[in-house]
Amino acid sequence: MIRTRNPDEKMSRLIDAVGKTLIEKGYHGLGVNKIAVRSGVSKPMVYQYFGSFSGLLKAYISGKDSWVPYFKSLNLPERPTTEDLKNLFIKMLQDQFRYFHQEKEMQRLIHWQVSEYNPLMRATCEVREKEGLRLLDMVEGHFRNSGVSLKAVLALLVGGVYFNVLHDSAGAGTMAGIDLKNEKQFEVMLTTLAQIIEWAFQAAEYAK
Repeated sequence: MIRTRNPDEKMSRLIDAVGKTLIEKGYHGLGVNKIAVRSGVSKPMVYQYFGSFSGLLKAYISGKDSWVPYFKSLNLPERPTTEDLKNLFIKMLQDQFRYFHQEKEMQRLIHWQVSEYNPLMRATCEVREKEGLRLLDMVEGHFRNSGVSLKAVLALLVGGVYFNVLHDSAGAGTMAGIDLKNEKQFEVMLTTLAQIIEWAFQAAEYAK
C-alpha cells in the first residue's frame, strides 16, 4: 500500500515534537536535528513547511500561548461597567492560574521567556501586552488620580502566579507555607487573587 503524503499531519508531528522536547529537555534541548529525529519527519521538511527552524518555533509558540486566544474569547458588553471590568480581571487571573498550573509546556515557555532574550518570545509578549493594555484603558477612569495603579497590581499578580507555579513545578517546596499541590491551599490562592483586585478597586473608589 502506498501511503499518501499529509503535510498537515507532518507539521503537527513537528510541532508536537517541539513541545515534548521542551518539557523533557528545556529550551536548550531544542534543535532542528533533534526535532526532526523525534518527529520522524525529515529535516528538509522543516524548511519546506515552516521556512526555517525559527518558523517552526514560532508556529509552536503561537499555538501554545494562552493569553491571546483568551483575550479573543472574551465576551464583554458593548459598554462594560466598572463592575464588569473588575470581575473580568478577577476571572482572567484565576483562569490563568489554573491553566498555568496544569500546562507543563506553558510553564517551560514562560521559563524560557524570562531566562533569555528571544525575538519570537518577545513578539508574542508584545501581542499579549497590547491586548492587556486595551482592557486596562477601559477602566483607566476609575483609577485616575486615585494613587492606585491597577497596572502595577496586575504586573505583580501575574508575576506572582508565574513564580509560584514554577517554584512548585521545580519541587522547591512551599512558598510562605502555601503548597499548590494541596487543593484547599490552591483555592485559597485563587480567592486571594480576587480579594487583591477587589481591594484595588475599592481603594481607588475611596480615594476619590
